[in-house]
Amino acid sequence: MTFDTNVLLAATVSATLTVAALAALINWSQRRVNPSRMTLAAFFAVFAISEVDSIVAVLIQTSPKAVRNGSEFVGFAANFWLGPIFFIYVREIAGRRCNSGDRRSMARHFLLPVSATVFAIGTFLLLDVMRDTRHPVSSSEFETLVLSFLHYGFMFLTVALAVQWAVYVAWVLVTQAQHLERLKQYYASTEGMELRWVSVLACALGIYVLQHLIGQIMVLQGRQDFVGPLFDGFLVLVVIFALALWSLRPSPDLDNATGILAEIETPKDKKYEKSALDSSQSERIARKLVRAMEEDCLYRDPNLTLSMLAQHVGVSLNYVSQTLNQNLGQSFFEFVNSWRIREAMPLVEKGEATVLAIAYEVGFNSRSSFYSAFKRETGQTPTSYKSGSARP
Repeated sequence: MTFDTNVLLAATVSATLTVAALAALINWSQRRVNPSRMTLAAFFAVFAISEVDSIVAVLIQTSPKAVRNGSEFVGFAANFWLGPIFFIYVREIAGRRCNSGDRRSMARHFLLPVSATVFAIGTFLLLDVMRDTRHPVSSSEFETLVLSFLHYGFMFLTVALAVQWAVYVAWVLVTQAQHLERLKQYYASTEGMELRWVSVLACALGIYVLQHLIGQIMVLQGRQDFVGPLFDGFLVLVVIFALALWSLRPSPDLDNATGILAEIETPKDKKYEKSALDSSQSERIARKLVRAMEEDCLYRDPNLTLSMLAQHVGVSLNYVSQTLNQNLGQSFFEFVNSWRIREAMPLVEKGEATVLAIAYEVGFNSRSSFYSAFKRETGQTPTSYKSGSARP
């Protein structure tokens, strides 16, 4: 009994198209609840379009040549739109609203997709003209010239596509890191809002970009791509399924954070330039903040935010933020978690409660966040810290 890889390839391609189409429909239906869903719906729709050529090649092998060529050009052009659309979606869920200047800047992201689309349409029309033997330009010399132009055009765009994807993967990672830093200015606990799934997906796309670039280089050198269409199709299915799964999960914390972060001014060079807060006022506010932690133990509230702390001490949110960053040299996240660890350290030394119980008692939402904060403050894990304290 022989195994037909074409059957598995057809199933993989069909599953990819189905997941992308369903994800596009679901996100489109939720666009009024969350505007960023519309951008994500566009991403999945374009992704489904990019798979049309694979569907035709695998499932409709007897289709006319014009249909096969058309599907290849459609899929080729669609690939160039995926990076910019996904990047815009990541910016949106990170609370990055576009002003008029940003919109003009974002428009530049679509220069390459538009160029690739125009090239694909022009190529399809040229090939259609060349197939018409009654047309006077269907000479062998003209055909050779056109085919040479198209060959080098596709070579250039293929390399440009790989570079584009690599750049957007890097931009997504940077955006996620910036988003985390912005969260730390407002939230004491950032679980569920950190967009770590975006980083994982970006790394998966990075692997795909590397594989794609190596494969194209080998093809241009006249060698066979070491990655077959089956593995390529399976990798695409995994990536799109992971994106659909994580993006469709309900995340009220992230949705709330996105709205709040969009209203907070963040550039460090402009954030406090118009502030009237002087050093003496900042010192008084700093003392109030310390008392709020030392006497009122506000850090024990796992849902504590910067606005809650500002309301408690009776100071504006911007002044509290400025005092933390400039006077105390800490973000809100670092300030609160340092007090949590300060209370946790003697509890860990005693060893009378579990690490998880201690984490919850001092205000953490999870064991992992407690471990990260504890190691950042002490240079040791709770377990090693306890072992070291137990030695005579």
